[in-house]
Amino acid sequence: MALMEKESDILLKKAKGTKDMFHYTLWWLTHNVENSKVMGMDEVFVYLVENYYMKGDAYWLTNDELSKYLDRAQKIAPNVIGNVAPEVKLQNIASKKDESMLGMKAKYTVVVFYSPTCGHCQHEMPELDSLYESVLKAKGVKMYTVATEGEEKAITDFITKYKISDWTNTWDPGHTSDYHNKYDVYSTPTIYLLDEKKIIRGKRLDHSNIGSVIDMLEKKAKDKSKDKGGKASQ
Repeated sequence: MALMEKESDILLKKAKGTKDMFHYTLWWLTHNVENSKVMGMDEVFVYLVENYYMKGDAYWLTNDELSKYLDRAQKIAPNVIGNVAPEVKLQNIASKKDESMLGMKAKYTVVVFYSPTCGHCQHEMPELDSLYESVLKAKGVKMYTVATEGEEKAITDFITKYKISDWTNTWDPGHTSDYHNKYDVYSTPTIYLLDEKKIIRGKRLDHSNIGSVIDMLEKKAKDKSKDKGGKASQ
């Protein structure tokens, strides 16, 4: 998203000569990247807040309005694509042992924040399971789920119903991990993709695009390897 950040700087620099134009341009850019369905645009939102709002350029905002932008950016910043995923250690609902998200030994880790009573989750989980069995498992993917609410029985019933007991299924009965803020979980399901080094490679995904994101990452890695090999032989 560095190109988008650069283009935003160019537009804002041109607009700075006129207060109304600058006001509109900064608002329009911020509004569009904050609400964009394109994965990774939240990084641009954080960039705009850090480089314009935090430096006093959004002069038209009240302190309360400015605080909302700063708070939103603060919640997004730790989990933008390209960052190492924040560590959380949550209780495995079956074994009662703590499971480190960053301790997962896998080429890729799909992290699923869900609620057992969420209708969208009930629809998404069978689709995820089918994708896992047919495609993801062979690609070295492991699944790490976090139940965001519900009593223990409701969660275990959900795991049994959707036949995902071989996944790493966790919850936070003591509400001590702060995963909501670390992963900006304000709705469910919220799905992240981490690579082998636990770098965030995808966020707010679903069963329809996880496979394509992994394929893209594999292609990039393959192309990079070819480039290195070609340079080494020259």
